[in-house]
Amino acid sequence: MMLGPSLPEASSLSPLWLVPAVPLLGAVINLFSGRRLGRSAGWIASTSVGAAFVLSLWLVIALLERSAESRVHIQHLFDWISVGRFAVGADLRLDVLSATMILVVTGVGLLIHVYAIGYMEGDRRYGRFFAYLNLFVFFMLLLVLADNYLLLYVGWEGVGLCSYLLIGFWFEKTENASAARKAFVTTRIGDTLMLIGLALIVAGFGSLDFGAVLGAPGDTIAKGTATAISLLLFAGAIGKSAQVPLHVWLPDAMAGPTPVSALIHAATMVTAGVYLVVRSAPLFELSGVALTVVLIVGLVTALFAATCALAQDDIKRVLAYSTVSQLGFMFMAAGMRFYTGAMFMLVAHAFYKALMFLGAGSVMHGMHEETDLQRMGGLIRRMPITGWTFVVGAFALAGVFPLAGFFAKDQILEIANHTGRTWIYLLGTLGALLSALYIGRLVFLAFFGSPRSEAAEHAHESPLVMTVPLLALAAGAILAGPLLSTSAEGTLARVLEPVTGPVPHGEGLPTLALSGIATAIALGALALAWWVYASGRVEWLTLRERLQPLPRAAGSGWYVDRAYSTVFVNPGAAAARFTANVFDTKVVDGLVNGVGTGTRRLAAVGRLLQTGFVRSYALAFLLGAVGVLVWVGTRL
Repeated sequence: MMLGPSLPEASSLSPLWLVPAVPLLGAVINLFSGRRLGRSAGWIASTSVGAAFVLSLWLVIALLERSAESRVHIQHLFDWISVGRFAVGADLRLDVLSATMILVVTGVGLLIHVYAIGYMEGDRRYGRFFAYLNLFVFFMLLLVLADNYLLLYVGWEGVGLCSYLLIGFWFEKTENASAARKAFVTTRIGDTLMLIGLALIVAGFGSLDFGAVLGAPGDTIAKGTATAISLLLFAGAIGKSAQVPLHVWLPDAMAGPTPVSALIHAATMVTAGVYLVVRSAPLFELSGVALTVVLIVGLVTALFAATCALAQDDIKRVLAYSTVSQLGFMFMAAGMRFYTGAMFMLVAHAFYKALMFLGAGSVMHGMHEETDLQRMGGLIRRMPITGWTFVVGAFALAGVFPLAGFFAKDQILEIANHTGRTWIYLLGTLGALLSALYIGRLVFLAFFGSPRSEAAEHAHESPLVMTVPLLALAAGAILAGPLLSTSAEGTLARVLEPVTGPVPHGEGLPTLALSGIATAIALGALALAWWVYASGRVEWLTLRERLQPLPRAAGSGWYVDRAYSTVFVNPGAAAARFTANVFDTKVVDGLVNGVGTGTRRLAAVGRLLQTGFVRSYALAFLLGAVGVLVWVGTRL
């Protein structure tokens, strides 16, 4: 794997700094003037991201015009830290990996911004919302364009801050504020471990620059140190990308406005962990076990979250657990050194998951904020654009040919089969089956059958400003697969190879047979979902009651949240109450107050001696003199 040489700045790529700067400018304008701008705030925010997308597209085309071995551009903005021999610059890096990411962030982000213009109309903090949304895009662009781990970490923490602000945007409701706090605290666990990993990088390499760290010879650091660094970096990825065991924040993050959910799940925050692992692949490969850990965590997460998604009744929580599961497939690919597969699934997932989240928001818009699948049904007749575009996204996630999800997921399972990882292939196939089953359940309950509530009966289609982005994302979910196939001859594989290395090869079942198996599983699972939830021949609620307590446990996330509350949260809260009500009050305050009380009592005694009356002092003097004379007389 090559990191790519560092080349001097070229005039055609020198506007690179504008890519993150333009959304930042939009954020500043809306933050200080958004209230006065009114509806224009949304268009200013969208225009800034659109300008960043156009600029990104131009820069990527200029980059691809170079030969494969010279597709890297480093832009030094200014010296940041310089202490002895240790120096960190504010440097941006454009190579094929960061180019892929900025196109996803700005392209999908643009569509989400435009959609939000209609979705957030009438909100009393309209301008502030778009300021936060622009700021989110800025920090994500800074993260993926950084040329060193410290600048990456600034972007990493920035997206965490923006997620807190946006998840809790409607903070008037206690549950929204709690969800934002939960996301912030949970991801801080991984971020803290990641920061320790950065400290180890400095100790081992003396630098945080990608060129110095990822391009260093293999014997620069010991294998154990490489393992420690890799696992600490992966801990940060687990937190940001909501992998087991730090996945618990993402389902609750649905408390924020739906465009926020789409941005977090599709284009920004949760994809940062996948990018970090792929970018740091040379470090992970120096370790004998780090990639195995990545593979196992990804597989466990893919299966665990898929079972949770199958038991949810809230449309957004189904999609949230789906994101956790799909990210697990990306980490599976990275753990097998199939980095182009991880990146392709990231791109494909950005299209179809943004499409489905925005589709869910359109459903909520048309049903007066209803999210319960049990109260939906028949929506495809009342909301045809939302319904059919959602079906495209759902079938892409299920892995139906020729949609993007088919190519992405099928090729990950193909690599598992061809590299002799039979159990990974079988369990991954089970995960693919569950994915098609839970998304089929959502589609058939929400959009087919008969309306099951008054809100569903009178649902209406969303305005053009919301449906046009749905159509654009549906086109992406349809075309991304054939255009960016990650087979050895695929476009994305050829482009990313200088950074990610070649696609792994091996022997196993023929590709056509594996594709046939994947297609049969996807269509079979969708057919089963139709039979149970839409055919009218099965009372699915009765069936769920018969399967209890499994659906209840899966719907509660297998009680992981309850376990965390029992083991960590409740004891922590009790310790905090003891510290505040007992230790602080009785010990700390008691000690301070005791000093004051003792001083006051001593002063009270002093006041008896220091009266201010001359006769009292004369009497005391006389008594003292008499006492002295008596003492002297008794000594003689």
